[in-house]
Amino acid sequence: MKAGFISLGCAKNLVDTEVMLGIMREHGIDITNDPSEADILIVNTCAFIQSAKEESITTVLGMADYKETGRCRSLIVAGCLGQRYGQQLLDEIPEADAIIGTGAW
Repeated sequence: MKAGFISLGCAKNLVDTEVMLGIMREHGIDITNDPSEADILIVNTCAFIQSAKEESITTVLGMADYKETGRCRSLIVAGCLGQRYGQQLLDEIPEADAIIGTGAW
């Protein structure tokens, strides 16, 4: 199984993404930089300002395309956007399989 990560926003998000990468590796999951090769895609989002929210949503929707064209079986939205808008995201972005807030991993 392979996982792909996209980290958006601040330096804290980058650190959180690195921690999640380590957890995946500990569980024997390979990491790929190519979203078309990923079985799981995780987008670590930002919701600090409006433009960050828009970038996060655009990125999530872009990664959702890999559920149809790539190997992706699971799309996970992590980070600040999930923390602030969890249920709303699930309602409005049905391509997302899970929403996890900050530190929930």
